[in-house]
Amino acid sequence: MASHYFARQSFVVYGVDISDVAICWARERFREAGLVGHFNQGNVCDLSLYNDAQFDVIVDGSCFHCLVGTQRTHCLKAVRRVLACDGALIISSMCGSPKQISESLRYDPGQHLLLKDGIPWRTLKPLDDLTAEITAADFNIRYFSVNQNSWWDHATLVCHKASS
Repeated sequence: MASHYFARQSFVVYGVDISDVAICWARERFREAGLVGHFNQGNVCDLSLYNDAQFDVIVDGSCFHCLVGTQRTHCLKAVRRVLACDGALIISSMCGSPKQISESLRYDPGQHLLLKDGIPWRTLKPLDDLTAEITAADFNIRYFSVNQNSWWDHATLVCHKASS
């Protein structure tokens, strides 16, 4: 868990999740480890709990691919607002088409959406489309890597604000 690593390095750690269960779990794990963290139930598309330029580093813990449609634009805009001018955004996202037949049958390649019971559930854009989306939100991508696995590829991207 990235938040554990940063807390152990004496960074002040904040976390946001839409799930109360996830927030309780994070608080419990931090308490058990003797770490201090600030975890709030909330929506990553609306980070109004936080000040402009409050964070030096924002780590997406595999949340971005869980957003669909305009949620993604709203999230990047909210993150850009709370990220310090020289801060880094680290995105961890599934990308590309599913590789398993069972998942391919639930994938809409035109919209790059993985469906669950016919409802958009995950966004799996090709890497080029993912990077274009991020740069369109006024971020520069300084580094990226793609891990390939048997289900789908997973991209890690380190981004900085393109301008202030």
